[in-house]
Amino acid sequence: MSDEALTEKKEQPKRKKKTKKELEAENEELRSQIEAARKEKEELKELAMRLQADFDNYRKRVNRENEEREKYGCEKLIVRVLDVVDTLERAIAHEKGEFRTGLEMIKAQLETVLAEFGVEPIEALGKPFDHNLHEAIATGKGEEGMVIEEFQRGYMLHDRVIRHSKVKVGKN
Repeated sequence: MSDEALTEKKEQPKRKKKTKKELEAENEELRSQIEAARKEKEELKELAMRLQADFDNYRKRVNRENEEREKYGCEKLIVRVLDVVDTLERAIAHEKGEFRTGLEMIKAQLETVLAEFGVEPIEALGKPFDHNLHEAIATGKGEEGMVIEEFQRGYMLHDRVIRHSKVKVGKN
C-alpha cells in the first residue's frame, strides 16, 4: 500500500460495533418503515384503481351524452319543420288540381327526410288513448277511451315523443 492509502485508512474513524440490542432496534425500525411503505403502496394502488374506475365512468358518460346529442340534437329543428308539414297538410286539404299534387310531393319529400333522421308519426285514430303519446283536448260520443278524432298529428324521434298527438277521446 502507498503512504497515502495508509494515511487515509488511519484517518477513518473506527466503526463502533453495535450491540445485539441496537441491531434488533434498528432491525425493528427498518421493519416498521417497510410496513409503512407497504401500507402506502396499497393505499396508492387503491387510489389508482378508484381513479381508473372514475375515469372509465366519465368516459362512458361522455360517450353516452355524445350519442344522445347525435341522436336527439336536431330535435328543436325537427319540431319547427313539423309545423311546416302541418301547414302543408292544411294547404293540401283546401287545394285541388295540379297545385295540390305539387304540395303533396313536397310533403312526401319532407316526410322522407324526417324519416331518415328517425322521425315517425304516432298512429292515434282508432287506438286506445295513451297519455304517453296523446294529449286529450276534447271528448265526444264514441267508444270509451278510444281516440275518435286527431286534431294534430304527434311524432316520435327514435324512441322519444317530440310532439304529442292532440286528440278527441270517446266517452259514453
